[in-house]
Amino acid sequence: MKIHNILHIIGGGEIGGAEQHVISLLKGIDRTRFNPHLLCLTHGPFSNLALENKIPTQTCSMRYPLDLSPLPNLIRYTQQHRINLVHTHGSRANLLGRLGAKWLGLPSLTTVHSSLAHDYLSPWSARIALGLDRLTLPLTSGIITVSDYLAEEVAARGGKNIVTIYNGQPPISFDDPSFSRQQFRKQWDIPADALVLGTIGRLHPTKGQTHLIETAGRLRCRFPNLHLLLIGDGPIRQNLEVELKRKTIPYTLTGYLPQAYEALPAMDIFVLPSISEGMGLVLLEAMQAGVPIVASAIGGIPEVIRAGKDGLLVPSGDVTGFTAACTSILENPDLAKSLVHSGQDRWPMFSMASMLHKTEQVYMRLLDM
Repeated sequence: MKIHNILHIIGGGEIGGAEQHVISLLKGIDRTRFNPHLLCLTHGPFSNLALENKIPTQTCSMRYPLDLSPLPNLIRYTQQHRINLVHTHGSRANLLGRLGAKWLGLPSLTTVHSSLAHDYLSPWSARIALGLDRLTLPLTSGIITVSDYLAEEVAARGGKNIVTIYNGQPPISFDDPSFSRQQFRKQWDIPADALVLGTIGRLHPTKGQTHLIETAGRLRCRFPNLHLLLIGDGPIRQNLEVELKRKTIPYTLTGYLPQAYEALPAMDIFVLPSISEGMGLVLLEAMQAGVPIVASAIGGIPEVIRAGKDGLLVPSGDVTGFTAACTSILENPDLAKSLVHSGQDRWPMFSMASMLHKTEQVYMRLLDM
């Protein structure tokens, strides 16, 4: 049986949901049929993580959004390693990967992990990214979106041959949640009797942490032992810290944690207050950890969380709604237990095996074209 060489291209400057998705593909793909390669466009922790997992990895730095200087290196790498299909992740990777694949006459596949309109700190950068995407979309042989919400968005700007494949989540072992709860709280000086509202994600406007801080400020009137736990790093970290100190909210800001899910048992509620969200892979981790969930009813989140069953959903940016939802869970243990039990039954539907199998089917379809 022929083994096909697949080249994944991604920015790789941080490790977020897209990077976690890619590393899962690289590690889990059927090696009897596919040989994965990785090209990162930024020197950063992701390329190191891939190398630790014995994935052939190359870095070609892309200095700015329209920088095409890495293209010759990409083409050489593709030829030298006899790549059969190029799989891109993110706007910069899409630009280079689609152009390079077209030049070489190879099929290219794009996975859309998030909404481009909300991925950037400035509206100007978002407009450039959307414009480039529209220009190069016709060069793409196929598109995978991680939610039906994103499929509709990509189709509206001209995308074709789109298939939704939800991110897969492997089982996580929480051997003794009570011990993990105590251990994490002790490590980060969080009081044992605190009511902890927690979230995990990039510190970026699209993740909505400012709304969570506002929610925590309101909740403290009723729950004086409230503590806010923010896990992740990003461009608005300093702004968030200033706001937390201004509101005198007890908080822990850990920065990036490689195994962030280990903090979940320390939380009393997991909150995902995103302004935009492709799917919300971290929700599946929170379900496994047995933590009740409050999240924005935005993007692909309602495809994962059934409102009122697996978690409570609130309109994005609605601080009053988030405050009411968190209050309901904190004051109603039976509701919290019901949400947790439903979530633990739900998360296996988003299996890693299903994601890998469906992705491999797309590969074969494009390679047979």
